[in-house]
Amino acid sequence: MNPRSILVKVPASVGNFAGAMNSAALTLDAWFNAKVTPRVDGRVGVRYFGENGDRIPRDRSNLIVRAMEAALHLKGLEFSGADFEVYSSVPVGAGMGSSTAAVLAGLIAADRLYSLGLDEKTLFELALIYEPRRDNLHAAWHGGFVACPGEQHQVLRRTFVPGDFVLGVVTPELESVSSVANCGASTGTADKDLSFDTDRALALADLFARHGGGTPLGLEPALSSEFRKTVPGLEEALKVSADGVMGIFVCGFGPGVGILSRQNPDQAIRDVQQCFRGKGVPSTYGLFRPTNAGARELNAVTPHITLPALRLAGASASAS
Repeated sequence: MNPRSILVKVPASVGNFAGAMNSAALTLDAWFNAKVTPRVDGRVGVRYFGENGDRIPRDRSNLIVRAMEAALHLKGLEFSGADFEVYSSVPVGAGMGSSTAAVLAGLIAADRLYSLGLDEKTLFELALIYEPRRDNLHAAWHGGFVACPGEQHQVLRRTFVPGDFVLGVVTPELESVSSVANCGASTGTADKDLSFDTDRALALADLFARHGGGTPLGLEPALSSEFRKTVPGLEEALKVSADGVMGIFVCGFGPGVGILSRQNPDQAIRDVQQCFRGKGVPSTYGLFRPTNAGARELNAVTPHITLPALRLAGASASAS
């Protein structure tokens, strides 16, 4: 009997949220949907339907494939191949957690298809092999807003986020920029006390818990030393202000620029795009809402699946 497929769903996530570097992330209503069908011939097929599909590997180097293979190897099982169909509204390379979503999707698919029994601790240990951004991982897994500051990045607080917040994301098209420099764009944040990020993360949690009230975040336009992509017009874009805008910041490690608001941020989006356009850099934009459903909840139901026989890793084909 042919193996049946499983559908895995993981939301987008923006880490380093609002300047809380490596300490806070927000889950958004863009989705990475992966249909996974096991094979028995060891081959891999990847079909991708979504924005920037040309950036997605179609072979075993794809993160969803590597994560799935790692989960099977942990349990002493050989990866016998699979077909992957990905339907994604998560922008690739914009700082919105596309790699986080792919890694979690691969691990969840392996766990559900082959009944691996991965607990949450093991799942995160495997995920961190391919995705070091713990804030993104926690947000994509739990949903809502997560504050996870400190070296161990345990979730100190998970906050339900009202759906009337809006995050506009303007993404400069780096392929069109010939002078992108791989150097820090810091203006004094490199040596800042880590308590800054902890305080910022917990302040954001309080903001969402009390429904915001339109309070400006008072973000500094300076970039962290961890941000390595300098784009013409970015410094000006981070200084844009507009009515109703609560904060403008780099999404994750960029290059997307997030605009947090509780009303239509069209004017701020136009102003940010003009900052890039004035430097000869075209950009795209999208509007996103927070979601409180993470991958743990979205994939809680395990479907009944008929599977091919699996071989132990290292075993000969005749042993199957």
